[in-house]
Amino acid sequence: MAVVAILLALAYILPLRLMGDDTEAAPTPIRSALVTPARSPTPAPTATPHGGLPDPDAIDRGDATAVSRAAIKVMWTVDAAVDSSQLDAYLRAKPYLSPEYAKGVSAETSGALPALWLDHRAYSRVRLTQQAPEDGVGADTSATAHRQWSITATPTGRDGWTGSPVHATAFVTLRRGDDGGWQVSEVTTA
Repeated sequence: MAVVAILLALAYILPLRLMGDDTEAAPTPIRSALVTPARSPTPAPTATPHGGLPDPDAIDRGDATAVSRAAIKVMWTVDAAVDSSQLDAYLRAKPYLSPEYAKGVSAETSGALPALWLDHRAYSRVRLTQQAPEDGVGADTSATAHRQWSITATPTGRDGWTGSPVHATAFVTLRRGDDGGWQVSEVTTA
């Protein structure tokens, strides 16, 4: 469900921003008529998007913050030259996800990248800032942790074009895996 929410937010907000609307992303995005059906996501995304990605083998699995940061960075690093939708980015994030969450992500459907991204062969430059969890979020335990990230994704074309940044907040829940390392078990965005 988080993949759909992010895709709908990008599909709704990004085209409006590219046309000059400065409206902030709504916590509950509405599907826009500008969304076109996507071609199937890459079966096993192996191409590396522009700017690279965190190396899953270099991330300290005992550090919930490091795991959540890497997962969100990968999920929001989209490249029109190698991806058909943001779902491809989510599929690349599987090394950081719990098996159950990864299975749910694999079953998601998505809309296509905006036409301007394709025209400019754009990729997202992602900047993350950790935020304090919202009130009511319980403290970390030995089995569960929560992290919150402010996301700024700026579409950047290989031809020098830059689109308006998209802003979102990711609420990440992590659980300990069988190996004792942290795994992302849920991501919700607003």
